[in-house]
Amino acid sequence: MRSTRVRVIDTTQIWAGPTAGRVLAEFGADVVKINDTSGDVMSHLHVNSGKRSLLLDLRSAAGRDVLWRLAETSDVFIQNFRKGTAERLGIGYDDVRARRADILYASVSAYGYDGPRGADRGWEPVGQATTGMQLRMGGDAPAMQPFALCDYGTGMMGAFSVLLALFHRGRTGEGQRVQAALSMTGTLHQTSFMFDYEGRTWDEPSGRAARGAGPLQRLYRAADGWFVLGARPGDRPRLAAATGIAGLAAMDGGALEQALETRFATEPTATWVDRLTAAGIGAHALVDLETVLEDPWVRRHRLTVVREHEGVGAVRMVGPSPRLSMTPVRVTEPARPPGADGPTVLVELGLGDVLGELLSARAIAVP
Repeated sequence: MRSTRVRVIDTTQIWAGPTAGRVLAEFGADVVKINDTSGDVMSHLHVNSGKRSLLLDLRSAAGRDVLWRLAETSDVFIQNFRKGTAERLGIGYDDVRARRADILYASVSAYGYDGPRGADRGWEPVGQATTGMQLRMGGDAPAMQPFALCDYGTGMMGAFSVLLALFHRGRTGEGQRVQAALSMTGTLHQTSFMFDYEGRTWDEPSGRAARGAGPLQRLYRAADGWFVLGARPGDRPRLAAATGIAGLAAMDGGALEQALETRFATEPTATWVDRLTAAGIGAHALVDLETVLEDPWVRRHRLTVVREHEGVGAVRMVGPSPRLSMTPVRVTEPARPPGADGPTVLVELGLGDVLGELLSARAIAVP
């Protein structure tokens, strides 16, 4: 009998693809992570938490035979090979669908396979470059975004696409192919800037010197540090009362910005944050990552978690962030050493008695 638990084959590398598999694992999927027998697995501790690890040589016939046995019992197949590579290995969409007709086959790439650059390779910097992020970040001197927005965002979009496809299959019984791409995610992150109309003025702030979108939505320096102000035009009367700036409601543009800069510099950050939030205006002091990781509320709600990794010890890392009242997220087990679950997976597939042969043929590897 087929298990009610969704099984995922994750053959992806680096960050974007593995993140999709990690998200699915956090919501209960049985994710079998397949890496090459070389064991070179980037960011394994983070992106592969909650997965079972199998080191398999997909270039060998014996390795692919193991994959096919796994595919016959799986619901989702995720890959991020360069366009055409999966087909050359014999594990393209049509190949996998021939083994499992209702399979959900997810592809993660830089540009999407269907476009003019579908066959080109790409990494996080490419996803940024092709969508204008680095120009917006650097202004006159282009600069990298300091975060892997495209990689992690594409992983989330890949998982979201798989979940939509699972919903469709639940209603129709049909499998399908889904895609997510770094460049498409790059545009999603910039939705507020990416629209055009007659008379449009492209004057949004950009570059490292930009403090925000305008006087009411920007960073300000207080007497002892920085905080962010988040106010609406309709908040001007309350902002005037909270700051004590005479005539604030009539100010606009540079005059308003200058008045707020001068006033905020006179008192500490905590004073302003308390005063503004009490007035119903958004405000928050800037905090560093270490403070976030150690925040008691964050730790209590497991938005950061500590996992004991074999051979490494305790590692604190980001926990799953989505929360559903009827579908609790799983704070998954730490990532096992690459290949550690190979023997168990083979036994489940009825191949436990050929483990020695597969090891001798180097079709599989174990730590």
